[in-house]
Amino acid sequence: MEERKYTYSRINNLVKRLNIGMLSLGVSFNKKNSNDLIKYLELIKQYQKKMNITAIRDVNDIIDKHFLDSLSAIQFIQKEVDKSGSNVQLIDIGSGAGLPGIPIKIFFPDTKMLLLEAKKNKKVFLDTVVSSLELKKTAVLQNRAEKLGKMAEHREKYHIVVSRAVAQLGVLSEYSLPFCKIGGVMMAFKGSSYVEELRESYKVIEKLGGALESINLIKIPSSEYIRTILIIRKTFPTPVSFPRRNGIPLKRPLCF
Repeated sequence: MEERKYTYSRINNLVKRLNIGMLSLGVSFNKKNSNDLIKYLELIKQYQKKMNITAIRDVNDIIDKHFLDSLSAIQFIQKEVDKSGSNVQLIDIGSGAGLPGIPIKIFFPDTKMLLLEAKKNKKVFLDTVVSSLELKKTAVLQNRAEKLGKMAEHREKYHIVVSRAVAQLGVLSEYSLPFCKIGGVMMAFKGSSYVEELRESYKVIEKLGGALESINLIKIPSSEYIRTILIIRKTFPTPVSFPRRNGIPLKRPLCF
């Protein structure tokens, strides 16, 4: 009985931490949003016993460094959804544990979301999350960005491309921009290295059809971490030669 009381108390504390964090970020939420994120947290903890879902193990850190960090992009996604309407399609490149895609999808249930992940065990986990949370209009695909980005059914079909902790900006642009519709956006989650990465990659971004639109620095609640979200607008088609074949973008980053 004491263990159950502790569990309820612990969950209440986690909900409180999550809600305070979302309020601090200016995120509008309801009870279902909070409950779904807590269910997601419980699934991460459950699967963490079987596989390495995330290097972060402490539940408070998962809320702060994963969930709230993912939600730091909400205001920018809302702007794109408002412009494009309910038919917006999003893709999360290298979704891993479902970050930032799952938290974003919880807040935009009517949009279409594709979670792209190359590893089979992560794909199995993502399928479980999508099913358990009953996330509609959500698909999980095991594949590589280099391969999928060449396919007609995916190339330049997405209004919003998100990615987090995947690769250096130039490499990430080669993965992401081929998916982005003309007029759509690539949202890159970056840290303090963004200045150097932009300096090295701005010509690559332009070559691939993108243009830097804004640099957004956001303080993540309950931490000293400053998240940088780069908004890169797709202005013209990505040349057909990109992305290059599997593994090449990472092994030989573009330089123009």
